Amino acid sequence: MQSALDAAAQAGGGTVYFPAGTYLVLPTSTAPALTVGGNGIHLVGAGSKASMLVKGDNGILLRISGAGPDATGATHRRYCAVEDLGFNGSGRTGLVLELYYNDNTVVRDVYITSNLDTCIDGVELWDSRISNLVVESSTGTIADPRPNLWLRNASAASGWGSSQDNTNQVHLTGCRFEAFGTGAVWIAAGTGSTNNPNGIYLTDCKFETSQLLRGPHLKVDASSKHVHARDIYCYAGNFASTGDKAAQNIITWAGVASSLENVLIANGSVATVNSGLTVYAGKGATAVLRDVIGLYGTAPLGAHVYFEANADPGDYRLENTYANTGAQFSGTVPTTNAPNPPLRLVNGPVSDASFNRTPANGTLAVDTLNHRLYVRVGGVWQWSALNS
Repeated sequence: MQSALDAAAQAGGGTVYFPAGTYLVLPTSTAPALTVGGNGIHLVGAGSKASMLVKGDNGILLRISGAGPDATGATHRRYCAVEDLGFNGSGRTGLVLELYYNDNTVVRDVYITSNLDTCIDGVELWDSRISNLVVESSTGTIADPRPNLWLRNASAASGWGSSQDNTNQVHLTGCRFEAFGTGAVWIAAGTGSTNNPNGIYLTDCKFETSQLLRGPHLKVDASSKHVHARDIYCYAGNFASTGDKAAQNIITWAGVASSLENVLIANGSVATVNSGLTVYAGKGATAVLRDVIGLYGTAPLGAHVYFEANADPGDYRLENTYANTGAQFSGTVPTTNAPNPPLRLVNGPVSDASFNRTPANGTLAVDTLNHRLYVRVGGVWQWSALNS
């Protein structure tokens, strides 16, 4: 397998095909089992359950990484892909897929199972796409919580894994993470980095576990910018048989210029949830939550939304965010809510003709000529004078 990868690198790129079957690979403490040493190399299997690479020892299974930190990207590993392949960690530690100093990589229709560590780690990862990824039964530990997928600027303060650049423009679409213990997806600056991961997009993803140990399903730290997650399902059904069975926060959200939309957070008959969501808005930022719904079989021990303390908070915009049971909000409930959308301004009395389409009852508008606030009730516009 490594010879085929090396041949593709020497040829300037190409496809390495893995026919249906099981492939035992042996990493060591100092070297990955397989390394992609060139650009434009595609690893393609016969199907994510048909072609399975199995880890035979602790260590990194597959490395698709550049030479080291490079803000120009000239020495990045580039234009590679992993498609229709399966990976079995066999209860071992070490990464399944290392994407360090990498850009324009595609991970598509990939299945990962049974890895006792982070499965995919992206450091200084740019302009990449991850779609239809399935990760099952993989976890860190209570003592060393690690998510299934980690997007960060750096994994070390110096040496391999360090970077002063960032991870940016990574899209996750249609991914499923199940039976994890210590988190599904985390986005953070990482170790020794003062830069900002940015331009991360999560769409149509599922995070479900009944093996909860420690840490949130989804974490976006305060260094992150322009992170947008929508159409997300989070379920915390039960705890792992080992561990302290402590209720956890399911999502922690602190990104700048970011939004969390169309999210369902749920549990069952076990009190697994401390807060459904903890949220933080730093100075100059606006935390945007839309349609973040808690559907709890057992009420959170805290609240559906917990606001982190902040001596100099930004703004908050919450729309249609609520839970079916338990406390709705707790913590340092903000007073710095973002301004509402401005009302329509009309130079004179307001009527249906003031709008392009007939507005709904309850619509507000301002008569700027006569200084009146209008509201449409039962199809009739009623007004009240505004104080000067």
